[in-house]
Amino acid sequence: MKVIIPLREIGYEPRKFEIKIPHEEIDYSGEYEVLGEYEISLTVQKTDFGHKVRVEGKVPMRFVCSRCLDRFDRDFYFSDENILRKGVEEVERLGDLDVETWVIDSDEVDVIPIIRDIFIVALPINPLCSEDCLGICPVCGEKMVGEPHKHEVKGVKLGDIIASAKRR
Repeated sequence: MKVIIPLREIGYEPRKFEIKIPHEEIDYSGEYEVLGEYEISLTVQKTDFGHKVRVEGKVPMRFVCSRCLDRFDRDFYFSDENILRKGVEEVERLGDLDVETWVIDSDEVDVIPIIRDIFIVALPINPLCSEDCLGICPVCGEKMVGEPHKHEVKGVKLGDIIASAKRR
């Protein structure tokens, strides 16, 4: 699937496009699961140095909490702006080739790769099922809920271990 935006028809007034993209159409095979279609709002506007593309998206996803390791489903929102510039020579002349500039070679651009990149860069590194998630107990491995639970540790005391290590 391609989503082509005809840039020659876009002027200085912003144009908005609402797009629904099946999740299979965006190449993503990361550690989280995409559960449904992408709902994308694109705003495209001509500028003095190219075309500005603002992408705002939402997609239902399944994450794994980085603290308690539970799976949880949540709508994931992402957004960013990029500049589309025609011709590598022009971009190099201006010295502005960076991650937010896409070099294009025609007046029509497929925005799927732009949406994909914005989506992947925005994914959380350590997703949490909730801000107050306590994680798992380092002693027993159970999920901690409410007050942290305590364990009676029998056997060697930490002081004994440190003293033993100093004697070596």
